[in-house]
Amino acid sequence: MLPLMETIAVENGQLQNVAYHQQRYQQALHEYYADTDVQVFDLSAIIVPPEFQHGVVRCRVDYNAMQQQVRFFPYQRRTIRRFQPVICDTIDYHLKYSDRTLLDQLYAQRGNCDEILIIKHGKLTDCSIGNLVLLQNGVWYTPDTPLLAGTQRAKLLVENKIQLRSITIDTLADYDEVRVINALNPLV
Repeated sequence: MLPLMETIAVENGQLQNVAYHQQRYQQALHEYYADTDVQVFDLSAIIVPPEFQHGVVRCRVDYNAMQQQVRFFPYQRRTIRRFQPVICDTIDYHLKYSDRTLLDQLYAQRGNCDEILIIKHGKLTDCSIGNLVLLQNGVWYTPDTPLLAGTQRAKLLVENKIQLRSITIDTLADYDEVRVINALNPLV
């Protein structure tokens, strides 16, 4: 069983933001397997097969305390125009779990929208595939209550391209735009 995972963007054969992924991977590994010896894998050692050396590719690493499974998939960015708020006060996705059953159930509630906005205890968290950034008066904000501390989000915070903010369901209409960010979807 490989209960945890990382998703890494590969652009023209090069792994992207590997240091951020390595940090999150190691933190998750040590938290999930707190009382167990773990074998830490160097994600930068991943070799991208020749057939995935061009364009944008998704690299998925499923892992447990001693094993890793690395797979590559072609990537096609989704167009997201409409969001459906969905309330779930019990969700816990602070580690990137391989089991996405609850996220998939929430996503199924999107109706005729493209994606969901997950609301927990009245606050905006994430969507089903990544973190969120919201534009207001020329400044991009990200919720200070994410379900998962994403690697793209971490990078953008360090670069001061986005700001943390408490965002409630009642204030969503105050923003001009909502975008999804994740390893494969930078803020552009």
